[in-house]
Amino acid sequence: MRLFLAMMSHETNTFSNVPTDRGQFEARNLHYGGEIVEAFRGTGTCLGGMIAAAERRGARLVPSVAAAASPAGLVTRDIYEHVKERMLGDLKAAGAIDGVLLDLHGAMVPEGLDDGEGDLIEAVRRVVGPEVPIAVTLDFHSNLSASMVGGADLLHGYKTYPHVDMSERGVEATERLLDVIGKRLRPTAAVRKPPILPPLGSQGTARGPMRRLYDAATEMEKDPKVISISIFAGFPHADIPDAGFGIYVVTDDDQALADRLADQLAATAWTHRHEFVHTALPVREAVAKALAAEGKPIVLADMADNTGGGAAGDGTEILRELLRVGARSVVVACLWDPQAVAECVKAGVGASVTLSVGGKVDDRHGAPVRVTGVVRTLSDGRFVHKGPMARGLPGRLGTTAVLDVNDVKIILISYRWQTLDPEMIRFVGIDPLDHKVLVIKSTIHYRAAFEPMAREIIEVDAPGLSSSNLARFEFKRIRRPIFPLDPHTTYP
Repeated sequence: MRLFLAMMSHETNTFSNVPTDRGQFEARNLHYGGEIVEAFRGTGTCLGGMIAAAERRGARLVPSVAAAASPAGLVTRDIYEHVKERMLGDLKAAGAIDGVLLDLHGAMVPEGLDDGEGDLIEAVRRVVGPEVPIAVTLDFHSNLSASMVGGADLLHGYKTYPHVDMSERGVEATERLLDVIGKRLRPTAAVRKPPILPPLGSQGTARGPMRRLYDAATEMEKDPKVISISIFAGFPHADIPDAGFGIYVVTDDDQALADRLADQLAATAWTHRHEFVHTALPVREAVAKALAAEGKPIVLADMADNTGGGAAGDGTEILRELLRVGARSVVVACLWDPQAVAECVKAGVGASVTLSVGGKVDDRHGAPVRVTGVVRTLSDGRFVHKGPMARGLPGRLGTTAVLDVNDVKIILISYRWQTLDPEMIRFVGIDPLDHKVLVIKSTIHYRAAFEPMAREIIEVDAPGLSSSNLARFEFKRIRRPIFPLDPHTTYP
């Protein structure tokens, strides 16, 4: 049994002015051929799950290319075409294969295209023909499209946010693909796209509307005729027609059942649509509440400056307020500012420096803050994820500096990456449990590892391109009307 294996993953924030070029992929993941298996085996990722399942079942993998970059603006045409051409070239050279495994995202917007994943799946389908089955893993934030559904035999979306089930979805996709190859399953799918654009801050699956929907889906999946159900909250910061909520139900040769279950889930989502509206505290109020709270650590979630949602990662407004009120025992994790890092490196450990930090990417995340502090540590930015998300996967933040400004410790990084793991604080010699306030630049993912240790979590309504206040964005191309931007939207 020979299974072709490839990945291209990017979540594109079309409001960002940071292009996602080849350098951004090289800074995160750009692997070829057999090195893919060595890089991802044993990790809590979709590829890790695919590799484990294939090896357990005795299937031979034909690995091609694995490319991923931190969320940002449009994927540049050169890197998109490079990965696509490499994938298709390897597929053509592979000879006879029995099935295709693709680890994609679902919210990638390359230059000149609205639907990168649909384009890739259709291109792969043209090479392998109609008889070779294709199974795809997709991110929970996928903006489901007709091309994705029509080109693939099976789609398997993450069922959790924070995404702690990626490996399980990789295993599931591989096992079901082998069932299709063995003629034990005949997938039939139903798709529904109720007009909802859920803000990121209300998409968590531990509680709220997504928990209700996935509880219902779990009950539905007990039916042996149901292969899997994926409920995609969508990525709202992609201004494209397919953006928003999506439901995908796949059954074993029972279209009527797939349609009925998809209708039920869509109706439930629509009934509870007002629960997707998100609110958070203004910066000053949030900081005051954190400093008045008992115990430690208190997490200030800088949700709108989440690089995992395509924001700059150099937002300054929470930092500015903490400095204004003279806060102490604070860690800011992590602020993307290669220029400030370079100045710290030039000064050296132990030196006092005066410099501007943050606010350099655009005018959407606050102005730079002028500070004087001591360079506490410098490092190469390498760590290993040890939390529930991406466990075992190496991380790279580039050259990293800790700047201590009157006991406000700012972790400055050179590569953009969401603060989703306490190891991003510990690896520079800081114990998060020893500090009163942790400013965490993340929307939901941080909760998987930080919620168990936090005395309290305060969500902050600061400026930024991953804000859950969607009224701040000038949408031009999404389907309208859509809730909550258009409160009087009707469905069906």
